[in-house]
Amino acid sequence: MTKGKLLIMGMLLLFTTPLLSYADDPSEGPSIPKPILKVGRGFVNTISSPLEIPNQMYLLADHANNNSKYGLRTAAATIEGFFMGIGFMCWRLGAGVYDIITFPIPNYENCIITPPYFTVSFEAYYGTDTPEPSVDAPPLSEGQ
Repeated sequence: MTKGKLLIMGMLLLFTTPLLSYADDPSEGPSIPKPILKVGRGFVNTISSPLEIPNQMYLLADHANNNSKYGLRTAAATIEGFFMGIGFMCWRLGAGVYDIITFPIPNYENCIITPPYFTVSFEAYYGTDTPEPSVDAPPLSEGQ
């Protein structure tokens, strides 16, 4: 019985010592080693890669909806988003597998895909939040 208590106390001490070393600055908390963050990012990207298909369909349809008068552009953007989603899915899956395989190699902050994690943000993927101007009506000539 005493050996079991000693073992439990030793394990408790072993696992709480790293937490005590970060007690000086409570706002920062225990830092996670960078290779663990890289492999974690790889697993997240690998698991979330199939979500790129409906995400790209939604993003492109929503963006086209701002410019569409009759909804035709929205429908076309949904179809385009399906194929772009397949491409983004493959790219995110590849980036995740790459991060998992190369996590011991010290290039931890850089990710080969932007954004580094799955997000539902048009700006993060395409760099702009302003919709393109609509071109439904032809420009008026000066004589009219």
